[in-house]
Amino acid sequence: MERKSQEKSAGDLSEVLPLSPRAFYVLIAIADGESHGYAIARTVETATNGVVRLTAGTLYPIIRQMLRDGWIAEISGPDDDPRRRSYRLTPRGQRVAQAEAQRLLETIRMARNLQWIPAGTAL
Repeated sequence: MERKSQEKSAGDLSEVLPLSPRAFYVLIAIADGESHGYAIARTVETATNGVVRLTAGTLYPIIRQMLRDGWIAEISGPDDDPRRRSYRLTPRGQRVAQAEAQRLLETIRMARNLQWIPAGTAL
């Protein structure tokens, strides 16, 4: 019986959703390939037109938690500089990001149904 509940929790993402916006931005920033912390922060800042800025004090705790949760993995950089760690999305991290994107899409649909977002507004 205990094994069955462990199997369910391994595939069930409802316990981790919703993600914090900053965590979701980190997952999106590394979705296309590996990246190091500074590059992740710059990608997020650029993608949000400077609205979201991830400082080291915010970014690295998120990265540590994602490493523990198995959402991202640390990889060796080309120069093996121990100060520059790169990260890549794991399959579980991709499933978490996709589940959050789907959750947000459903939220947008609800807002559209309430006419809070004009019809025809591009997403």
